[in-house]
Amino acid sequence: ESYEPIKKAFQLNLTPKQQRYLDAKKYVEFIVVVDHGMVTKYKGDLKKIKTRMYELVNIMNEICIPLNIRVALTGLVIWLDRDKINVTSAANVTLDSFRNWRERDLLKRKRHDCAQLFTATDLDGDTVGLAYTRSMCQLRRSAGIIQDHSTINLLMAVTMAHELGHNLGMRHDGDQCNCTGCIMSAVLSHQPSKLFSNCSKDDYQTFLIKYRPQCILNEPLRTDIISPPVCGN
Repeated sequence: ESYEPIKKAFQLNLTPKQQRYLDAKKYVEFIVVVDHGMVTKYKGDLKKIKTRMYELVNIMNEICIPLNIRVALTGLVIWLDRDKINVTSAANVTLDSFRNWRERDLLKRKRHDCAQLFTATDLDGDTVGLAYTRSMCQLRRSAGIIQDHSTINLLMAVTMAHELGHNLGMRHDGDQCNCTGCIMSAVLSHQPSKLFSNCSKDDYQTFLIKYRPQCILNEPLRTDIISPPVCGN
Protein backbone atom coordinates (compact mmCIF):
# COMPACT_ATOMS: atom_id res chain seq x y z
CA GLU A 1 0.00 0.00 0.00
CA SER A 2 1.50 3.32 -1.04
CA TYR A 3 1.90 5.98 1.60
CA GLU A 4 1.31 9.66 0.87
CA PRO A 5 3.61 11.87 2.95
CA ILE A 6 1.78 14.42 5.07
CA LYS A 7 2.89 17.31 7.23
CA LYS A 8 3.66 16.73 10.85
CA ALA A 9 1.15 18.31 13.18
CA PHE A 10 3.68 20.82 14.47
CA GLN A 11 4.18 22.03 10.89
CA LEU A 12 0.47 22.70 10.47
CA ASN A 13 -0.94 26.14 11.14
CA LEU A 14 -3.10 25.25 14.14
CA THR A 15 -5.47 27.57 15.93
CA PRO A 16 -5.27 27.66 19.74
CA LYS A 17 -8.54 25.71 19.84
CA GLN A 18 -7.13 23.00 17.57
CA GLN A 19 -3.97 22.81 19.66
CA ARG A 20 -5.98 22.43 22.88
CA TYR A 21 -7.98 19.62 21.29
CA LEU A 22 -4.80 17.92 20.09
CA ASP A 23 -3.16 18.17 23.52
CA ALA A 24 -6.17 16.90 25.48
CA LYS A 25 -5.96 13.37 26.85
CA LYS A 26 -8.13 10.96 24.89
CA TYR A 27 -10.16 8.05 26.24
CA VAL A 28 -11.55 5.19 24.15
CA GLU A 29 -14.48 3.49 25.89
CA PHE A 30 -13.97 0.05 24.42
CA ILE A 31 -16.16 -3.04 24.24
CA VAL A 32 -14.98 -6.53 23.30
CA VAL A 33 -17.54 -8.98 21.92
CA VAL A 34 -16.54 -12.67 22.01
CA ASP A 35 -18.27 -14.93 19.50
CA HIS A 36 -19.71 -18.37 20.24
CA GLY A 37 -16.85 -20.05 18.40
CA MET A 38 -14.51 -18.68 21.06
CA VAL A 39 -16.70 -20.18 23.79
CA THR A 40 -16.41 -23.54 22.05
CA LYS A 41 -12.67 -23.13 21.48
CA TYR A 42 -12.08 -22.42 25.18
CA LYS A 43 -14.41 -25.28 26.18
CA GLY A 44 -16.82 -22.94 27.92
CA ASP A 45 -14.18 -21.70 30.37
CA LEU A 46 -15.52 -18.17 30.82
CA LYS A 47 -12.95 -17.29 33.47
CA LYS A 48 -10.16 -18.10 31.01
CA ILE A 49 -11.81 -16.03 28.27
CA LYS A 50 -12.35 -13.04 30.56
CA THR A 51 -8.82 -13.17 31.97
CA ARG A 52 -7.36 -13.28 28.47
CA MET A 53 -9.43 -10.33 27.27
CA TYR A 54 -8.42 -8.30 30.34
CA GLU A 55 -4.76 -9.08 29.67
CA LEU A 56 -5.01 -8.14 25.99
CA VAL A 57 -6.74 -4.82 26.64
CA ASN A 58 -4.15 -3.99 29.32
CA ILE A 59 -1.33 -4.56 26.84
CA MET A 60 -3.15 -2.57 24.15
CA ASN A 61 -3.66 0.27 26.60
CA GLU A 62 0.07 0.23 27.37
CA ILE A 63 0.81 0.39 23.62
CA CYS A 64 -1.44 3.45 23.23
CA ILE A 65 0.03 5.46 26.13
CA PRO A 66 2.57 7.31 23.89
CA LEU A 67 -0.39 8.58 21.83
CA ASN A 68 -1.92 10.11 24.98
CA ILE A 69 -4.81 7.65 24.68
CA ARG A 70 -6.26 5.48 27.39
CA VAL A 71 -8.19 2.41 26.23
CA ALA A 72 -10.77 1.59 28.90
CA LEU A 73 -12.60 -1.72 28.70
CA THR A 74 -16.15 -0.76 29.60
CA GLY A 75 -17.88 -3.88 28.34
CA LEU A 76 -17.24 -7.56 27.64
CA VAL A 77 -20.01 -9.39 25.78
CA ILE A 78 -19.79 -13.16 25.34
CA TRP A 79 -22.18 -14.90 22.95
CA LEU A 80 -22.78 -17.92 25.16
CA ASP A 81 -25.55 -19.76 23.33
CA ARG A 82 -25.15 -18.71 19.72
CA ASP A 83 -23.73 -15.99 17.51
CA LYS A 84 -25.88 -12.88 17.13
CA ILE A 85 -24.67 -12.47 13.55
CA ASN A 86 -23.51 -14.79 10.79
CA VAL A 87 -19.77 -15.06 11.44
CA THR A 88 -18.04 -16.13 8.23
CA SER A 89 -14.46 -16.38 7.00
CA ALA A 90 -15.08 -13.39 4.71
CA ALA A 91 -13.72 -10.64 6.94
CA ASN A 92 -15.47 -7.76 5.20
CA VAL A 93 -18.84 -9.51 5.34
CA THR A 94 -18.45 -10.34 9.03
CA LEU A 95 -17.30 -6.80 9.81
CA ASP A 96 -20.35 -5.33 8.06
CA SER A 97 -22.65 -7.70 9.95
CA PHE A 98 -20.99 -6.85 13.26
CA ARG A 99 -21.24 -3.13 12.54
CA ASN A 100 -24.97 -3.46 11.87
CA TRP A 101 -25.54 -5.49 15.06
CA ARG A 102 -23.54 -2.97 17.08
CA GLU A 103 -25.64 -0.10 15.77
CA ARG A 104 -29.05 -1.69 16.26
CA ASP A 105 -28.35 -3.58 19.49
CA LEU A 106 -25.12 -2.95 21.40
CA LEU A 107 -25.14 0.85 21.28
CA LYS A 108 -28.68 0.90 22.65
CA ARG A 109 -27.63 -1.21 25.64
CA LYS A 110 -24.23 0.25 26.47
CA ARG A 111 -22.66 3.56 25.52
CA HIS A 112 -19.16 3.15 24.10
CA ASP A 113 -16.79 4.62 21.53
CA CYS A 114 -15.53 1.55 19.69
CA ALA A 115 -16.12 -2.22 19.65
CA GLN A 116 -14.15 -5.21 18.41
CA LEU A 117 -15.48 -8.69 17.70
CA PHE A 118 -13.20 -11.56 18.71
CA THR A 119 -13.76 -14.66 16.60
CA ALA A 120 -12.39 -18.20 16.51
CA THR A 121 -13.23 -18.35 12.79
CA ASP A 122 -10.20 -18.56 10.49
CA LEU A 123 -10.55 -15.49 8.29
CA ASP A 124 -9.81 -15.82 4.58
CA GLY A 125 -6.22 -15.60 3.37
CA ASP A 126 -3.65 -14.04 5.67
CA THR A 127 -6.19 -11.70 7.27
CA VAL A 128 -6.22 -11.72 11.08
CA GLY A 129 -8.11 -8.46 11.59
CA LEU A 130 -10.11 -5.80 9.81
CA ALA A 131 -11.51 -2.39 10.77
CA TYR A 132 -13.04 0.69 9.22
CA THR A 133 -10.63 3.56 8.69
CA ARG A 134 -11.06 7.07 10.11
CA SER A 135 -14.22 5.92 11.89
CA MET A 136 -13.73 6.60 15.60
CA CYS A 137 -16.92 7.93 17.23
CA GLN A 138 -19.07 7.14 14.18
CA LEU A 139 -22.23 5.28 15.15
CA ARG A 140 -22.07 3.04 12.08
CA ARG A 141 -18.37 2.43 11.57
CA SER A 142 -16.41 2.57 14.85
CA ALA A 143 -15.72 -1.16 14.88
CA GLY A 144 -13.29 -3.93 14.00
CA ILE A 145 -12.95 -7.71 14.02
CA ILE A 146 -10.07 -9.80 15.34
CA GLN A 147 -9.23 -13.45 14.67
CA ASP A 148 -7.93 -15.34 17.71
CA HIS A 149 -4.87 -16.36 15.70
CA SER A 150 -2.22 -16.78 18.39
CA THR A 151 -1.80 -17.90 21.98
CA ILE A 152 0.85 -15.19 22.42
CA ASN A 153 -0.77 -12.21 24.10
CA LEU A 154 1.56 -9.62 22.57
CA LEU A 155 0.73 -10.75 19.03
CA MET A 156 -2.98 -10.51 19.78
CA ALA A 157 -2.70 -7.12 21.50
CA VAL A 158 -0.70 -5.73 18.58
CA THR A 159 -3.42 -6.96 16.20
CA MET A 160 -6.05 -5.20 18.32
CA ALA A 161 -3.98 -2.00 18.44
CA HIS A 162 -3.46 -2.19 14.67
CA GLU A 163 -7.20 -2.31 13.99
CA LEU A 164 -7.86 0.43 16.54
CA GLY A 165 -5.20 2.44 14.72
CA HIS A 166 -7.22 2.20 11.52
CA ASN A 167 -10.28 3.51 13.41
CA LEU A 168 -8.08 6.43 14.49
CA GLY A 169 -7.04 7.33 10.96
CA MET A 170 -3.79 5.40 10.62
CA ARG A 171 -2.78 3.79 7.35
CA HIS A 172 -0.31 0.96 6.83
CA ASP A 173 3.33 1.95 7.23
CA GLY A 174 5.30 2.60 4.05
CA ASP A 175 8.99 2.14 3.34
CA GLN A 176 9.86 5.67 4.45
CA CYS A 177 8.45 5.21 7.96
CA ASN A 178 10.96 5.12 10.78
CA CYS A 179 10.72 1.46 11.74
CA THR A 180 9.98 -1.96 10.35
CA GLY A 181 7.52 -4.18 12.15
CA CYS A 182 5.79 -1.30 13.93
CA ILE A 183 2.12 -1.55 14.93
CA MET A 184 0.74 -0.41 11.56
CA SER A 185 2.92 -2.67 9.42
CA ALA A 186 0.78 -4.36 6.76
CA VAL A 187 2.22 -7.74 7.80
CA LEU A 188 2.27 -8.90 11.42
CA SER A 189 5.76 -9.84 12.55
CA HIS A 190 6.39 -12.81 14.84
CA GLN A 191 8.39 -10.38 16.98
CA PRO A 192 6.30 -7.23 16.67
CA SER A 193 7.23 -3.83 17.95
CA LYS A 194 4.95 -2.20 20.53
CA LEU A 195 5.57 1.18 18.90
CA PHE A 196 3.66 3.32 16.45
CA SER A 197 5.81 4.72 13.64
CA ASN A 198 6.27 8.41 12.87
CA CYS A 199 3.87 7.91 9.95
CA SER A 200 1.18 6.50 12.24
CA LYS A 201 1.54 9.40 14.66
CA ASP A 202 1.26 11.89 11.80
CA ASP A 203 -1.83 10.11 10.45
CA TYR A 204 -3.42 10.11 13.89
CA GLN A 205 -2.78 13.81 14.51
CA THR A 206 -4.10 14.69 11.06
CA PHE A 207 -7.25 12.64 11.73
CA LEU A 208 -7.78 14.44 15.03
CA ILE A 209 -7.37 17.89 13.49
CA LYS A 210 -9.56 17.16 10.46
CA TYR A 211 -12.40 15.22 12.11
CA ARG A 212 -12.17 16.26 15.78
CA PRO A 213 -13.99 13.18 17.14
CA GLN A 214 -15.72 14.23 20.35
CA CYS A 215 -16.53 10.91 22.01
CA ILE A 216 -12.91 10.31 23.02
CA LEU A 217 -12.70 13.48 25.11
CA ASN A 218 -14.86 12.32 28.02
CA GLU A 219 -13.14 10.32 30.75
CA PRO A 220 -15.07 7.18 31.72
CA LEU A 221 -16.10 6.72 35.32
CA ARG A 222 -14.05 4.24 37.32
CA THR A 223 -17.25 2.31 37.95
CA ASP A 224 -17.73 1.89 34.18
CA ILE A 225 -14.36 0.18 33.69
CA ILE A 226 -14.48 -3.60 34.02
CA SER A 227 -10.89 -4.53 33.24
CA PRO A 228 -8.78 -4.99 36.39
CA PRO A 229 -5.06 -4.21 36.22
CA VAL A 230 -3.09 -7.32 35.27
CA CYS A 231 0.28 -8.02 36.87
CA GLY A 232 3.17 -7.42 34.52
CA ASN A 233 1.32 -4.97 32.30
